[in-house]
Amino acid sequence: MANSNSITVTSSTKHHLKNDIVFRPCRHCCCCITFTLVIFLSAASIFVFWPSDPDVKIEQLSLRHVKVHPIPPVSAVLLISVAVKVRNGDIYWMDLTDVDIGVRYRGIKLGHVETEEWHVRGWGWCHVFGDIEYSRLPSSDVIHLVEDMTKGKTTFHVLVEVSGQLGFLIFRFPYVFKAIRSCDVLVNTKNHSIIHQHCLHKDSSW
Repeated sequence: MANSNSITVTSSTKHHLKNDIVFRPCRHCCCCITFTLVIFLSAASIFVFWPSDPDVKIEQLSLRHVKVHPIPPVSAVLLISVAVKVRNGDIYWMDLTDVDIGVRYRGIKLGHVETEEWHVRGWGWCHVFGDIEYSRLPSSDVIHLVEDMTKGKTTFHVLVEVSGQLGFLIFRFPYVFKAIRSCDVLVNTKNHSIIHQHCLHKDSSW
């Protein structure tokens, strides 16, 4: 005897049930994608607009002239030419209020080149040139210098300090930055080229 409580599903009922199945997009997935895009765009904006120190590179450091005075006390006169490239890697323009380049040999400060008022556009660069003359190199260091020149290479220590302000369009930012680079530069004394340079970032301030 058939059960009176049984339910018979006809083909039309099956078709109706199939039509009732609706696939809806996952709200959780949409939220995750939106959040990821926001984080990515925020990180990209910080990368582009966050100010960074100018890049400093010694492009020339040549011993142009050496004159040794053999009469005691032995001394030497040095003439050094130096050129530094300051590159702005940011979207902001830079007004460099001071660029100071100091040169040392075996711990002795030979002199420095100081310039003012350089304007560098966003993603641009400038070159700073100068000559340093030093006439009081001690006799002990004269011997080392002559030995280095005989070998055809010598090492100088260069300290570059760059300070200035940033701006964007017609707006100038109120704070002043100062970037310091300390470089050991190996120079070819025969063709006046730079063989190698190793620079370190020192305490920079914004």
